[in-house]
Amino acid sequence: MAEGLTRLSNVIEGVELEEVREGRARILVPKMDKYLRHDGVYEPSWAPIFYNPLMVFNRDVSILVLNAYRSMRGVKEPLVVEPLSGTGVRAVRYALEANARVVANDIDHLSVKVIARNIELNNVAARVNVYNLDASELLAMLRRTGIKPEMIDIDPFGTPVPYIDVAVQSLGKRGIIAITATDTAPLAGVYPLTLKRRYGVRPARTAWEKEQAVRVLAGYIIRRSAAYDYGARVLLAYYADHYVRVFVELTRGAKRANDSLKQLSYAAYCRNCHHTLYTRSSELERCPLCYSRLDIIGPLYSGPLCDREFIGRMRSMLARHEYLQTTTRIKTLLNHLANECSITRPYYRIDLLCSKLKLNMPSPARIVERLAEKGYPSSLTHFDKRAVKTTAPYHVLLEVLRELSPKPPR
Repeated sequence: MAEGLTRLSNVIEGVELEEVREGRARILVPKMDKYLRHDGVYEPSWAPIFYNPLMVFNRDVSILVLNAYRSMRGVKEPLVVEPLSGTGVRAVRYALEANARVVANDIDHLSVKVIARNIELNNVAARVNVYNLDASELLAMLRRTGIKPEMIDIDPFGTPVPYIDVAVQSLGKRGIIAITATDTAPLAGVYPLTLKRRYGVRPARTAWEKEQAVRVLAGYIIRRSAAYDYGARVLLAYYADHYVRVFVELTRGAKRANDSLKQLSYAAYCRNCHHTLYTRSSELERCPLCYSRLDIIGPLYSGPLCDREFIGRMRSMLARHEYLQTTTRIKTLLNHLANECSITRPYYRIDLLCSKLKLNMPSPARIVERLAEKGYPSSLTHFDKRAVKTTAPYHVLLEVLRELSPKPPR
């Protein structure tokens, strides 16, 4: 059970519910102890209405992002569309905590009844409208009626691919699409044919698979947005737990779309020495360092994984969001991203490099310090505690590993 949740009970259509508190909201959700796996862990997909308490961090970050965006763009009451609402927890929280007007929706009639009850429970009926439509149908309806949201939040169970095109087309001249993907195995190259089929990417598997997943999804969003003449600016992209989360600001304009496409590259990865380089060509065959055969993946996004100004705004606003249950974790993520976002080269797994060199592994933090002393911007990364991101040439990184590797006792 997620920390900080408190419970009461209720029943809708024979489904027993309990009340949890998340952010400033009181939310009725399926009684979680009815849907436990054999190991005693709650399984959200078994419940008749979807609610995942482990995604509190995702929702907390989203609240902070929307408030930072409101501040940046001067939007007092943003219109947010959530086509896959489940219990409505995210929609209700946007209304309560980000002064948003919200369109909530779910295709499941029972979910819609629970959403309506949660709207009533939190006194946000004037701010949240609920629909009982297919997600794509809802977005198409908004597009036909000329309703232009400032933010569309797509948080599906699995891949977001079926919803991205219609979401892009439903925005106005400028707005955010917030995308969650839980199909991390294909995005990371574990299932190469699925990656190729679903995201149109030449598949490979790398040592930086979590960053790969983020960059593949961001690249896909940029490509699909460009098809409708939208330029894309990645505000925040990260990997957490079992999912990828990307916030992209889209602005209409063919030139902006063309400029966005310049942020796409192929990544050439060497499985032998773990070196990676970005390239415009998909035809590179041999590693320039060890001459082993390269694996090519792409196109993917090769730009910064956050906007430094936007991250700064989020960090400055965090003090006003101390009530969030995951404030400490958000602060850690933002600190990491502020340090690593300007280093676009994928991270190096230090344990793998040391294994290749037959070295004991030094502290990644010490490696970052030494590289900085040598004049190369470097950082730890939120992706992996065993990894560093650096602008240093590959041979300099190896030199530092040899310098810092703990010597075995004699």
